[in-house]
Amino acid sequence: MTTFSPVQAALEGVRMTRHKPLVVLAWAACYFAMLVVLGLVVAFAFGGTVRADLALMSRTNDLRELIDIVARRKGTLLPLIALAVALQSVITVAIMRAVVRPADRRLAYIRIGAEEGRQFIVALVGWVAALVVTALPSAVLVLIGAGLISLGAVETNRWVEVLGAIAVAGLSIWAGVRLSLLSITTFAEGKLDLRRTWRLTDHHFWQLLVMYALALVITILISVVQTIVAGLILGFSGGATNTVMLALTGLANLLLAPFFFTVQMVILTAAPARAYHDLHESERAPAAA
Repeated sequence: MTTFSPVQAALEGVRMTRHKPLVVLAWAACYFAMLVVLGLVVAFAFGGTVRADLALMSRTNDLRELIDIVARRKGTLLPLIALAVALQSVITVAIMRAVVRPADRRLAYIRIGAEEGRQFIVALVGWVAALVVTALPSAVLVLIGAGLISLGAVETNRWVEVLGAIAVAGLSIWAGVRLSLLSITTFAEGKLDLRRTWRLTDHHFWQLLVMYALALVITILISVVQTIVAGLILGFSGGATNTVMLALTGLANLLLAPFFFTVQMVILTAAPARAYHDLHESERAPAAA
């Protein structure tokens, strides 16, 4: 019988990177190629103000601010966002395939087909779910706050804001964890089924939360390593005091950035994939017995 271990699941990406370094390098090269494609699309199809909005989108985690940016552009960003999601789905599905179907290693697990297409639908469902559990409760809090202020209950409104923010954050985390296996479940079982994902994560909230926390810590450590490597490159180049060395240093960091980001993607994607594998095997074990 397979037992789900949050620690082992969080470390799945580390094991994969250690045991399949060439595969991870292939994914990093694919990711770099995708960045080049997106860069060319942005450079030739959009103006400077759109590029500024894209830079803002990459820096913010505020869902309402993201919606405001898309609304301000009246949908001009939607095709680009769709392209970015579609391209990233190729790598995320490859990572999931490596975890649940390790024998299917052809082309470094990279495919372009229906399985990748379904992940685009999963992304749309995820955005809708985020709106329901985050944006809508936040809007209700804003309305309540406006009503309290109009009644002169400023101090009460402050407490409502604090407690409401905590409640919305808690609701978002709870719903996010309960639905966090939707992507891997859709890939492994060939269909999008919210109820199936909800049942699979039932009674495993805290284990999954620990798994994601550990995976997040690992990705932070990878960012630290990336910063150290970038500093070492700059140090070996003598501080990049001339134009040539500065260009070479920038090129080295430019090539390394997709690799480190890909490793982080492997960590964050392989963890729920391993969780699904172990939970699914645990379901099958009693039936087999």
